Amino acid sequence: MRAPLCLLLLVAHSVDMLALNRRKKQVGTGLGGNCTGCIICSEENGCSTCQQRLFLFIRREGIRQYGKCLHDCPPGYFGIRGQEVNRCKKCGATCESCFSQDFCIRCKRRFYLYKGKCLPTCPPGTLAHQNTRECQERSSGQKKGRKDRRPRKDRKLDHRLDVRPRQPGLQP
Repeated sequence: MRAPLCLLLLVAHSVDMLALNRRKKQVGTGLGGNCTGCIICSEENGCSTCQQRLFLFIRREGIRQYGKCLHDCPPGYFGIRGQEVNRCKKCGATCESCFSQDFCIRCKRRFYLYKGKCLPTCPPGTLAHQNTRECQERSSGQKKGRKDRRPRKDRKLDHRLDVRPRQPGLQP
């Protein structure tokens, strides 16, 4: 008598858990999102807690906010791993893409990348590359006004040796 009763209770519990699981997956379809990767999810705000390795990205629309669990943060954001929550945080105002709050990987238009910072102009001693929007150090041969890239001592030696062909009848 006990075995059939235990079996009946086990089946009833499984049916209840299955229905609860279906409801959780259906919640959050408002605002065009879903609860994929969520531990806690609501229709009004989306995800508020993500599975362990996922990042919580909170999208703000006016006064509303909506959470979504992602493997990687979207462009313009970087991931911060915490003990309880992993979050996506917005890059600085001049960064298009960043590694952290203080280190940009790519700058927005009108800015140049130099050592992880986005600057309006390149610092002295660097050249702005328009295609990559990066400042690069000038090599020693790129100093202003120097056409011959060899060291000066080599150029002076050429003048002393004077290796030009001599014309007949002229003495040095």
